[in-house]
Amino acid sequence: MVASEEIVLESGLLPAAQHEIPLHRVLSASRSNRQKKREDGHRWRSYVESYSKLVLEKVHILRMLLMVYVVTWSIQVGVGTTYHSRSVAHATAIRQMLTIALSLFALCLSFSKTIILAVADAVMAIHALNMIWWAATRDEFDWTETTLIITQSIAISNAHCWDFKLVMFNNCLTLVASAVRLSLSSQRPGLEIAGDVIFIFAFLLGHGFIFSSALAARLKMLVGLREQKIEKIRRAEAEHKQMISLVLNMLPNELARKVLENQSDNFHVQLPKEDTSILILDLVGFTAMSSVHSPTSLLDYMNSLYSSMDQLCQKYKIEKVRTVGDSYICAGNVTIPNQYHKSAILKLGLELIDLPLLRDNPLKEILTLRIGISCGTAVYGVTGHHRWHYDVTGPVFYEAEVLEPICRPGTLLVSETFWSAIENKEEFKYTVLFKRVMDRFDVSRDITCVEIEGYRGRNNSIHLIRSDTTEDFLRQHQVDLRRRLHDHSKRYKMHRIHGYFEDGGAEYDYRSKTAPAIQRVAFTQTLTCILLTITCLIFDHPYYSRPTPYPVWPLYLVCLVPFIIVTMMLRKFVVNMWILNCYALLRSMWCIFLFAALWAISDYNESILMRGSIIIATFSTTMILSYAMFYIYLSIMMAVVLIASAFQPNLNSQILRPEVASIVLLFYIIGFHSTYSIRVNKALYGTIQTAELSEQIARDSSAQTDKLIRMLLPEHIYHQLSINHKYIAETYPEVKLKSKSILNSGQCGCMFISVPLGPNSYDRVAEMIFAIDRKIISLGLEKIKRVKTAFMIVTGLKGPTKLEKLVELAHFFDHLLSSIGLSTWYAGIAVGPCAGGVVGNTRVCFDMWGDTINTSSRMMSTAPSGTIQVTESVAQRLEDKFRTRYRGKIAIKGKGEMNTWCIEKMDSVEEIPGTPRS
Repeated sequence: MVASEEIVLESGLLPAAQHEIPLHRVLSASRSNRQKKREDGHRWRSYVESYSKLVLEKVHILRMLLMVYVVTWSIQVGVGTTYHSRSVAHATAIRQMLTIALSLFALCLSFSKTIILAVADAVMAIHALNMIWWAATRDEFDWTETTLIITQSIAISNAHCWDFKLVMFNNCLTLVASAVRLSLSSQRPGLEIAGDVIFIFAFLLGHGFIFSSALAARLKMLVGLREQKIEKIRRAEAEHKQMISLVLNMLPNELARKVLENQSDNFHVQLPKEDTSILILDLVGFTAMSSVHSPTSLLDYMNSLYSSMDQLCQKYKIEKVRTVGDSYICAGNVTIPNQYHKSAILKLGLELIDLPLLRDNPLKEILTLRIGISCGTAVYGVTGHHRWHYDVTGPVFYEAEVLEPICRPGTLLVSETFWSAIENKEEFKYTVLFKRVMDRFDVSRDITCVEIEGYRGRNNSIHLIRSDTTEDFLRQHQVDLRRRLHDHSKRYKMHRIHGYFEDGGAEYDYRSKTAPAIQRVAFTQTLTCILLTITCLIFDHPYYSRPTPYPVWPLYLVCLVPFIIVTMMLRKFVVNMWILNCYALLRSMWCIFLFAALWAISDYNESILMRGSIIIATFSTTMILSYAMFYIYLSIMMAVVLIASAFQPNLNSQILRPEVASIVLLFYIIGFHSTYSIRVNKALYGTIQTAELSEQIARDSSAQTDKLIRMLLPEHIYHQLSINHKYIAETYPEVKLKSKSILNSGQCGCMFISVPLGPNSYDRVAEMIFAIDRKIISLGLEKIKRVKTAFMIVTGLKGPTKLEKLVELAHFFDHLLSSIGLSTWYAGIAVGPCAGGVVGNTRVCFDMWGDTINTSSRMMSTAPSGTIQVTESVAQRLEDKFRTRYRGKIAIKGKGEMNTWCIEKMDSVEEIPGTPRS
């Protein structure tokens, strides 16, 4: 650092005020240099990866070009002594043999896919070396060799259409080498040499630069667009897979598919299932424990405990249904087939009782469990508009729900039906009990149940392992996606002969979207022909006064007529096969007329072979898409030219040579590659259209799944979840301020509200749930969960606490029940610190815990019918808007006696809009 600063100071490049360079600027410059190098490296890798794919697609053309190169120069070596003196043949043979050796080496390397781009560039380098050596040679000038080298140069430029910089380098080298060779070795007049150089320049300008740049730009644009689309597809599919995994964590596969295919905002899927079992677990003493420990430490422990329970469920192939506060519910043989679900769920319950975390935990608490197990018919599914969840109900649940509260802590209480299905009863310590219970409809009845304390001996049974249903579901989704994309890609399958898409609608869309590009291609080709015609018209004027079979300059003028017709056709009509055939026919007429003019002056101009080859090479690039059109027109053209040249002595001596066969073959390679390049562009277009469909499908699926998950989880919780579900916990402490107006913005208020439904009204529960969910959303409240017909709603998770909205919802609840002939409901509200989050590994859902939540639940369970019972702090916050009535001290489970109030609407105060009056 010091040395570098001294160098800068001594050089005088910086003024005195800038001598002291801050360290952060030096480090910043160093970082920017490293970043630039990384970006350059990234661009190079991107270049190699993108264009290597294109070269692999056309590797057969490169190999064909190399084979023609080897054969051509082998012929040159073999017949060189026939047309040249021995000294010239010896000097030329060295160059030609070296060219053959390098071409053979490149041909061998072309079978390696890893270096295919380097091989393609090596072809250009071999040709450049050959051309430079040829231009520097002082041997006798030969027009056949000149024609061969220029034709090879045109073919190689076509083959490297993906990289315009290489094409431009090759074209410039061809022009310079030809000019040098013609100037140094040819003994012709300077005007004729200038005309030949300008003729080559006209072709390279129109075709080599303008047409090649347009083709390269189009190809580069399509390749880049394809890479962008593929990258977007990968991102969209990754996001979709992440959200699908989260949905499958919350729902079974069977319900996930139905929910994902659902198009409405309301979800109601209820399916019956015979021969199921269910386990309901409750933590004994959780209410008292929640008032002692902080919400955060309590939530940490709940996450560890529930995660352990999730692992045991997977171990026994038992499906976790959900958690409700400190209750844990799981089921057997509902959506996960399990022939031995009864014995599996019994063994699961016994292992849950002995969980080490119940006795050894950071809270230093010793906890016990109450577990009720039953079997029978279940109803499973989802219902709701907002914050709905997967649940299992039905007779099997109601029976287990009755058994759990009367179970002795540390034991399992199973139904008589369940116990009769267990085969090895002697393995367990059990006692048959007779109990009188009250069911969910407040009907008392006598039941027979069995209390199980544990095993009589050691249990060495082998447990079943749960299969990974998430991967199966995702795999099926990918299969469906690929099948749909495959069906769509058939629309963009090109016909082998005429090059049209087999689907007429796809072809019409392509022509509509690419009409400007096709017109530009035709324009550049037309411009090339006009430049060549004008060059001949100007530089061949010395031959106009000489005797020829027919006048020359009128033929040049006639050559311009087809392009006037072509321009009018391309501007007036939609490009189709008929237009392309007319275009090729008019180009054929131009080629014949122009070649006729050259044929007429062939007795005076020795460069006719080179000019004719460039003209035919120009015509070879005319064939767009259609292989049949290309072979037919080019074959007719070649036959006419060769037959006509056979009757001209000067041309006959040049065309009846072995090298001309290679030149003719190169014409077909040039035409084939021109057609192939356009087909590659068209294939890329089809790939991009298929990629757009895939991207749209992934985007729609992601949007649908995203909408679904936002209904299941709060917004801020949803953003924190990843595909490898992480434990999320947040605390919501109560903010205590002096001002009452600010006091109303306390952090978290919670309301529990429920309605006991009789057997006759239970079928209307879905309708009621939808209405309540919509009201909760309109009020800006957060629905945390629903346990049958009991709702838990909070306010203040991410924003001000609006307790008056909870009261408004309770009065809406009252109005809704009145409309269906019910009047019994209970509600309780509490405010204070609490904790919320996502715990466990499977069936994740957002839930809340803490003393405030438990107090709110107890407020509801002890409230008189049709009354909102609240704590003292809630009553103080709402006394300005509602009438509060002191109820007295009420015994609350786990908390002793508490002062409670009831909330009534204050008639003298303005009502909250939308709140129904009593």
